[in-house]
Amino acid sequence: MASSMTGYGRAEIENGIYKFSVEINTVNNRFLEYQMRLPKSLSQLENNIKNLLGSKFSRGKVMITVNWEQESADSAIALDEVRADAFFRIYQLLKERYSLEGAINMHDFAALPDLIKVEKQEDDIEKIWSVLSRAVETAADATIRMRLTEGANLVKDMLERISGIRAVTDTIQSLSGENVTLYQTRLKSRIEELMKGIEVDDQRVATEVALLADKSDITEECVRLKSHLEQYESSLSETGPVGKRLNFILQELNRETNTIGDKSAYYEISRRVIMVKEEIERLREQVQNIE
Repeated sequence: MASSMTGYGRAEIENGIYKFSVEINTVNNRFLEYQMRLPKSLSQLENNIKNLLGSKFSRGKVMITVNWEQESADSAIALDEVRADAFFRIYQLLKERYSLEGAINMHDFAALPDLIKVEKQEDDIEKIWSVLSRAVETAADATIRMRLTEGANLVKDMLERISGIRAVTDTIQSLSGENVTLYQTRLKSRIEELMKGIEVDDQRVATEVALLADKSDITEECVRLKSHLEQYESSLSETGPVGKRLNFILQELNRETNTIGDKSAYYEISRRVIMVKEEIERLREQVQNIE
């Protein structure tokens, strides 16, 4: 079933250390395009995310927002032993040089700046990706489900329009004989008007009229138009990207319809040609949102 390019999905996943929320919005676009909003610390995973999304989507603009709600990793508290040794030597030097009394105690060291430091351990990017990838995939799958639902609605509407175009085409084809007769009558009348007072071969005139009138026959165009309608319906039932193919078929439908209009000498046919062209234009608008 054809899929729409419009969709939305959200996912939130955590493992006790890392917690991510991912939102994905997709809209129609001729190609596959990405727009990402990631925490700066996750920028190195941008290609990983693109590759994952590329396996899920074929067309459309994919906008993804990633929030890392718990970025703190395990931290370790460490003593700056070099700094502590330096201060201790200074204390000892001061006591000896100036004959100071009193012992150096814990309070003296606790008051020293930057003696105890918190070392944040580096995040393991592979572990991060193992969690984040699940969030991205879950959000992408939710988006796909919405796109399929929207696509089903579009397909239903397009099938109804295709059915309408087929019915009008059947009517146009049934009027084909009248179109030829009317064309012959008008052409013969015009020739007789131009040839007044001039002797001509009636048989030759009749032959030329028949040949020209034959060019006004729209049966072949109607047959091809209905064939394109069948291809359109068949494509709508297929899985995978079909938007570009549908757009091409619409061009062919429009071409055949224009040819019928050009050949028409009958008002009832011309009126129905306009109806078909209006429906084709509505289909063209909808196809722009089919993947």
